[in-house]
Amino acid sequence: MKKTIRHWLVRLHRYSGLLLSLFIVMAGLTGSALAFNDEIDAWLNPQFYHVAASGERLPVDKLVAVIEHDYPQARLAFFAFDADPNAPLQARLRPKKAEQVLAVDTVFIDPFSAAVVGERNSKALSVMPQNLMPFLFRLHRYLLLDKTGAIISGSLGLLWLVTLLIGVALAWPRHGNGWRQALSLKRGAGRFRLMYDLHRSVGLVAGVLLMITAFTGAVMNLPDVARPMVSSMSPLTAPPKSSLRSGDVRIDWQQALDSAQASMPQATLARIARDDKHGLFQIRLRKPNDLQDSGSVRVFVDAGDGHVLHSLDPLKGSAGDAFIGVQFGLHSGQMLGLPGKIFVALPGLLPLLFTITGIVIWRQKRKSEKLVRERRLHQA
Repeated sequence: MKKTIRHWLVRLHRYSGLLLSLFIVMAGLTGSALAFNDEIDAWLNPQFYHVAASGERLPVDKLVAVIEHDYPQARLAFFAFDADPNAPLQARLRPKKAEQVLAVDTVFIDPFSAAVVGERNSKALSVMPQNLMPFLFRLHRYLLLDKTGAIISGSLGLLWLVTLLIGVALAWPRHGNGWRQALSLKRGAGRFRLMYDLHRSVGLVAGVLLMITAFTGAVMNLPDVARPMVSSMSPLTAPPKSSLRSGDVRIDWQQALDSAQASMPQATLARIARDDKHGLFQIRLRKPNDLQDSGSVRVFVDAGDGHVLHSLDPLKGSAGDAFIGVQFGLHSGQMLGLPGKIFVALPGLLPLLFTITGIVIWRQKRKSEKLVRERRLHQA
């Protein structure tokens, strides 16, 4: 690498890293916690994750009726089903009018008795136990700014990816026998050398994992950019459309669930949403050893006659479908189960290390450059 190019790459890496320091530390720490989102949330709010089973589970339509009766100011967006059969169902609510603000947007309901066992507002700026994990999620993905925050976060993620690539290129040994030195810490060295060795060696070891995290986060947060680019190389399967007129729904929620379940009996239910605009139900199913805990298979059921319009398993679709389908599983580590979550959680702590060591290196470099300038002025 020519000295001039290397000089400018060092400066670009240094100042982009400093610019991104607050963002990457926040994203890393919140991401580490979110890798175990359900486990932490269940520890903080056990009532949201387990009820005492008594009798048979009620039809979903009975639960829908309770939600619609108890929360008349809202509409039901979707029901989420936990993998544990004794867990409450999670009902996500949306305001009926755009200008409305809901005090409660998530309801947990006992599937055996239809009793509401918990409520929370996922958009609350609160770190109380019932709101902590949704707050961390919105901070991590949306910077608490909804869609605008997702665009900002995705763009910063791309800049972080470039910063990582430059860092790895700079740290890469110039000769094959230089790897031992590149991955080791010099004993007995001063603070500056220790910070430099940590910054370089840890970056080389964990660089690939961090780049995957930055890239997948950007893809998910910038769908309006990512999906057209992917579809230009491999077609993406478009959601089907029902012939039913807008708002004219004929089958109920339970019938839609039954149709989806019958189309893939080996899978378990993960989520159901009704799309009145397009006259269909979208059901997400969880396969054994699925890519993600929330299920990756989507089944579209006609809201008019209940027949399955289309089933989309990302790993059985096009290359583009597979690429988009694995992003969340890779980003969260859920694709590899518990080991994957650990692999995501631990590197999430590294941006803090890089920020600390990077600032120490930057301050020392500035001090050294200042001494050099003063020496030259004195000699002149």
